[in-house]
Amino acid sequence: MSVKILIGLTGNAGSGKTTVADILRNMGFTVIDADKEAHKVLKREEVLDFLKREFPECIKGDEVDRKMLGDKVFMDPKFKEKYERIVRPLVLEHLKEVIQRIPDNIIVVDAALIYEYGVSEAFDIMVVVWAPEEELVRRLVNRGMPEDKVKAILRSQIPQEEKMKYADFIIRNYGSLDDVKKQVVKVFRSIMRKLEEIELG
Repeated sequence: MSVKILIGLTGNAGSGKTTVADILRNMGFTVIDADKEAHKVLKREEVLDFLKREFPECIKGDEVDRKMLGDKVFMDPKFKEKYERIVRPLVLEHLKEVIQRIPDNIIVVDAALIYEYGVSEAFDIMVVVWAPEEELVRRLVNRGMPEDKVKAILRSQIPQEEKMKYADFIIRNYGSLDDVKKQVVKVFRSIMRKLEEIELG
């Protein structure tokens, strides 16, 4: 297989997308954590200039206080719009560069905002991780997030049902870890079979 196959792994906050990503790494897949890669963009000059101008409180020495910035993004829609106008194209450009540098033919991109960024068409296959809405809230609150912030985060994301309509595969993550592993293995075996059929065809 000489062509790179990009698999988008997404799901709303609290869905357990990271758990699925970890299972895939253990299965031997190359997984890019888009959130970690996006953090690198915060060091870019244009982002720092914007933050110094619009939200200087989040600059601590040479570093950006990501928690403070995240709270501001989720609780202040006007700031979020301005911030994303600067950051979004930089993140997408950075991710393209990261993908191009990886020699593997199959790459999984673990990213929460694929549909929100309007880039789902850049992926060959989309996998959505789903859990009941009340479970999303419970998990995020159990991580120590205030409930108002949890609800603001979930409101800012496209509803799960909408994402599921456009998914090639859905992993339902509300049972045991063993159950989730079985689903991940089943889904990715199906993906590999499809890719083999395409290659042979």
